Amino acid sequence: MTVQLRASFFSLLFLAGFVQTNSSLDKMDCYKDVKGTIYDYDAFTLNGKEHIQFKQYAGKHVLFVNVATYCGLTAQYPELNALQEELKPFGLVVLGFPCNQFGKQEPGENSEILPGLKYVRPGGGYIPNFQLFEKGDVNGETEQKVFTFLKQSCPHPSEIMGSIKHISWEPIMVHDIRWNFEKFLVGPDGVPVMRWFHRTPVSTVKSDILAYMKQFKTK
Repeated sequence: MTVQLRASFFSLLFLAGFVQTNSSLDKMDCYKDVKGTIYDYDAFTLNGKEHIQFKQYAGKHVLFVNVATYCGLTAQYPELNALQEELKPFGLVVLGFPCNQFGKQEPGENSEILPGLKYVRPGGGYIPNFQLFEKGDVNGETEQKVFTFLKQSCPHPSEIMGSIKHISWEPIMVHDIRWNFEKFLVGPDGVPVMRWFHRTPVSTVKSDILAYMKQFKTK
């Protein structure tokens, strides 16, 4: 009986970890002993016509974002455009990676994503001014290798995994991305430096990036 009670107790603790709470921070700094860089990885552009080696971004500050068209946070798309435009002179490059793993909010083919953004969400003729890549997974067995690297390099800002009904991948890892529009900043040496929770306002992300960039102005 004691064994059964103990097993039930730990089962409840496990399930409790999937309940949404406010136990999160806006951002987390990445680990200091990261091995490797994003320059070891690559991806195809959204139209599949160009194979981009991330080493071409050497010397740039690179912001990786997993995006989705039909999400409540899709309103961040125009804000990401503004971020790209404002900080491009300082060496920032924004990269978007469509993913359908969170609420199935990127259901279309690659060819449907830009029209969806232009006419539906955000709509109003919206066109991203930053590079989008082919749709793919960011968690689980088929996750894109660059996201394996990013996640292993940075602890997640939230201790909570989220609702179990939204988790459709295996295996589940503690550093997994929780929802659309999480962000990772990679420094000019190709090493990840910070990671943001998906609900963190883009204005806060901008402030954090500018604060980080100040160290390079003094060199």
